[in-house]
Formats: sequence, C-alpha cells, structure tokens
Amino acid sequence: MAEHEYEAKFLAIDVEMLRGKIRNAGAKQVFPKSMFTRLIFENDAVQGEQWLRLRDEGGKTTLTLKQVSDATHIGGTTEIEIEVSDLEKTAELLKAVGLRQVRYQQNYREEWQIGGITYDFDTWPDLPTFLEVEGPSEEAVRAAVANLGLDYTEARFGSIDLIYKSEANRDILAEPTLLFSEQ
Repeated sequence: MAEHEYEAKFLAIDVEMLRGKIRNAGAKQVFPKSMFTRLIFENDAVQGEQWLRLRDEGGKTTLTLKQVSDATHIGGTTEIEIEVSDLEKTAELLKAVGLRQVRYQQNYREEWQIGGITYDFDTWPDLPTFLEVEGPSEEAVRAAVANLGLDYTEARFGSIDLIYKSEANRDILAEPTLLFSEQ
C-alpha cells in the first residue's frame, strides 16, 4: 500500500549551524555524507508524476514507486518502497519487463534521526546543500522544523526536479545523467 511521505526541504541553510542544533538535540547520525546513485525507470504505464527509482544508498538498495499528486503540499507525495539485494540484477529485470532507464543521477546524503524524525543534508550537482526533514505526519515535521528555528513557510515539497527548475532554471527530467563533475 502506498504511504504518504511527509517531508519538507529547506534551501539556503547554514549547514554547520543546523548540524550542531540537530546533534545537540540528541539526534544520532545514521550515516556520514555518502554518495547515492539512482536509476530512474519509466514506461507507458508509469508516466506523468509517477516513476520507479532504483537507488544505491551506500550499502542498501531500494526500489521505490514514487507518485506526486500535489507538489505544493507536504502530503502530496506517496511511495511504495522495497529493499532489493542487487542493483544490477534489479535494473536488468526492470528492463526485461519493458521499463526504460531514463535517468542516472548522483547525490550526497548525510542522515540524522531522533524521535521518528529524519534529517537529511542533501547535496546535488550544481546546487547548494539543503536540508530535508521527514516525519510520520505533517504536525511532526512542523514541530521538528520549529525546533530548528526554520520558517515552515519557506518549506519546499515535491521532487528534486522542481528545485532545479526554480533554483537553477534547469530541466533535469530532460537530462539522462546528473553527475558530479570530476574535481
């Protein structure tokens, strides 16, 4: 059964200050800054604001059906997620049943958790690091955001392509790869 995601993104943040507040609140670091890779699959049945994401989360691989019904609201995204054991074999299976891999993307994520709230510092190519706050309900996310001193009216919802569109005027849905350039 699809579950609502309750997550809010905050751009233009002071990463060190917020990391300190989260740590001082007693949150535990789930993992340090780690590279994530994601393969996005679509077909004629999975279209519009719905897609399959196969993601290597640095030791754990998940397959998720994501659907955005309202990108302006915290409860506007649903997902069905399972853990899979092998990224390459899962990608092969998805292609064998007719799905097309349309994008390959990288980002970095650092994750902290406390009391049912997950704090992710996400870094994407050519964007400043931002904070994503996820919880079991809108109320829980609002409370966590208030505890950090962030303004909930500044929250952004929906998928990363909307952030690229507004902040960098880029349509990453038209880009087959979204990678960090070699330093």
